[in-house]
Amino acid sequence: MASKSARFPAVRGRRGRRGRPGVVLLALLMVLGLGGAHPGPAVADPADPPGTYQNPVMDDVADAFSDPSIIRGKDGYWYAYATQTSMRRDNQGGPWESQHFMPITRSADLVNWTYVGDVFGPDNHPEWRDFKTTYYWAPDIRYINGTYYLYYSVAGGDKNTIALATADHPAGPWKDIGHPVLPYGTTVNQIDPSVFLDSDGQKYLYYGSFRDGGIHAVRLNTEGTAPVGDPVQVVGARRGEAAYVVKRDGWYYLFYSGLGCCARDQGAYPVFVGRAKDPMGPFTDAEGVGLADLNPGGTIVNAPNGNKWVATGHSANVVDKSGQDWILTNGFDRHESDPNWGGRPTMMDRLDWIDGWPTVRAGAWTSEDRQTAPVGDWGSGSTFDDGLVDFDTLGHGSWTTASDPDSGRYARGRSLAALPQLLLPRRAPDGDVRIEADLRLRGDDGRVGLVLASAGRSNHAVAWLDSTGTLSVEVTRDRKVVRKQTARLHANTDPRTWHSLTAEIRDGAAHIQVSSALLDMPLAELTVDVPKGWRRGGVASTRGAGEADNVGVTRPYTPVTVKQPAPSIGARLPEYDEDFDDSRLDGWRWFGPADGQVADGQYVWPTQDADFSGKGTMASALLRDAPTGTYTVETKLHFPISDAPDGRSQAGMIAFQSPEDSIHLAPTRTGPSRQAFLWIGRDRDSWPEMQLGPSADTMWLRLRHTADPKTGEHRFQPATSRDGKHYIWGGVWQLPAGSAPSIGLVSLAGKGVTARFDYVRFYS
Repeated sequence: MASKSARFPAVRGRRGRRGRPGVVLLALLMVLGLGGAHPGPAVADPADPPGTYQNPVMDDVADAFSDPSIIRGKDGYWYAYATQTSMRRDNQGGPWESQHFMPITRSADLVNWTYVGDVFGPDNHPEWRDFKTTYYWAPDIRYINGTYYLYYSVAGGDKNTIALATADHPAGPWKDIGHPVLPYGTTVNQIDPSVFLDSDGQKYLYYGSFRDGGIHAVRLNTEGTAPVGDPVQVVGARRGEAAYVVKRDGWYYLFYSGLGCCARDQGAYPVFVGRAKDPMGPFTDAEGVGLADLNPGGTIVNAPNGNKWVATGHSANVVDKSGQDWILTNGFDRHESDPNWGGRPTMMDRLDWIDGWPTVRAGAWTSEDRQTAPVGDWGSGSTFDDGLVDFDTLGHGSWTTASDPDSGRYARGRSLAALPQLLLPRRAPDGDVRIEADLRLRGDDGRVGLVLASAGRSNHAVAWLDSTGTLSVEVTRDRKVVRKQTARLHANTDPRTWHSLTAEIRDGAAHIQVSSALLDMPLAELTVDVPKGWRRGGVASTRGAGEADNVGVTRPYTPVTVKQPAPSIGARLPEYDEDFDDSRLDGWRWFGPADGQVADGQYVWPTQDADFSGKGTMASALLRDAPTGTYTVETKLHFPISDAPDGRSQAGMIAFQSPEDSIHLAPTRTGPSRQAFLWIGRDRDSWPEMQLGPSADTMWLRLRHTADPKTGEHRFQPATSRDGKHYIWGGVWQLPAGSAPSIGLVSLAGKGVTARFDYVRFYS
């Protein structure tokens, strides 16, 4: 979310049918016996054939659901939270009190959603802020040691900061802690929080949005209520917001979103990522460029691809029951016909990890067409609403069921014996599987565990948790432990609260992870070989200490390992080329007054104090006709942007139909940061242009043109390179169908820098 007023249309409005705050709704659910109920069969959207979905998700309950955050609650539902919004089109334009102050939805399968309530309302809100002048933005949901933590932004005027509310259930009631988490400040725009809990128990807060302070990271105290120590800048000035951090294979991955969150007609809002070996950074991209460098990096995770969805950013991750990661973003339909509607619905797409880096749909990015749905059911398993049916009990003792308001009904070991009691799902798939359960201990004696594999009561492989906070994976044959591995959880872990244990078994190797709530924040991880022929899945308990819920086994997802190839570049088209060895420039023409000159085999052009906005001096463009069909145009540019006195000067290539219908690819400097952009807007402001790869004083720029076969739109995809060999391809933008765009050069947006172009080359 950005601090510009463009975000506000999404939060103006009234409810068509007034929703009640979460606290009231939860009380009603409890009276009806549903407050702790597990998800039953989802009420399917008739527009979604079985096993499929289509963006936007939640469209049956929310036309606007922006800045999404998501968690799987201990009752088995997925819960999603959003920025303050009107939610529905028929609810815009009404009084302040009719807003949804961070609405909550839930789903049993990530496809079909229902509205649950709101985090805050007129009768439940932070008392340390004036309710009617405060905006509640960008919630970030976590579960730690039995409590749900919702970090969020309070905004209004220059009084932006991070706050915290807590609850015992993901639907609430929510209670603010009574003070901000961060003191007010101005260097960093203190919105868009994201909290990460590391395996050593240290909590980290990431926050910031498009000021010179960029995105910062700071340690939090044990309670997560205040900063400890000095913050560190992890993303460069004016280059990102909406941080989200996960840990994978020993790397900390920082997701964030670039410029353009709230501009439907011009917004790109790509999602970037960098990684580090320390949660405080420094984070670098796949090119090895630092996210906080003066020429900042950032590997693209998601960007516009030419379909109807644009500005698909502000991301959060979630995992389905097969172990497949998914990414939630918000975006705009660029074909939206109502100019007054600013609502941003939620998108969901598969998130692939290829060669150590995340990308949406293998690089195809946000989907418009129908997609295969997430795996929302286990092959075998239960939430125990129907008791222990479809489970077998083995070992010494028995199991029963109990219930509580947070998790609903769950399984409980009964025997006081020290030997394990196993609870195994019937008809579980064999071989390669994903196994999961929520587990906790009843006291300080005994253990609770995730059964990886078993062959009768005396032969089993179990990942145990005990009261000391130790994860032990034991392989037992004939009642003797023949193999054991251990890992300690951090000292503040409370095993008497729910923790998620997962095991992914492939080719007989089981990778086990303990976390608070399946949010890619592992507290401990181990890998052990298990017998391939043993039965898969289940839970275990000793001395009646174990309690288990959401126990399931299913086939693991099939990883996507090959990224979509970069656009192919064909043969040279020499009849269109220009090497600037002749001052006549045959085939070229000017829009506006001629400027610059051919000198020493280059086109030398000092930047103009002009642009295409129509609000001052109109910029010039050196143009020529382009080939028909698909083509790529390339130039080599020398442009010392660090010398720009006003930080706005830019030079590069343009696709031009008119000043109103043009886009250009050019590096620039805004504040201390330097980066290449695809300029969708016509003025000198880098908001809301499309960020690309890192810049340098010498760059190679490419624009690839294709035509949409259905609409005739002209699509352009930019690429940048710092060595002329390796190109980073960015998102796609479009010009209207009709006259073919000319291709040319520009040097504009503020005097003080001289651009030197070596050539212009065309490829089929």
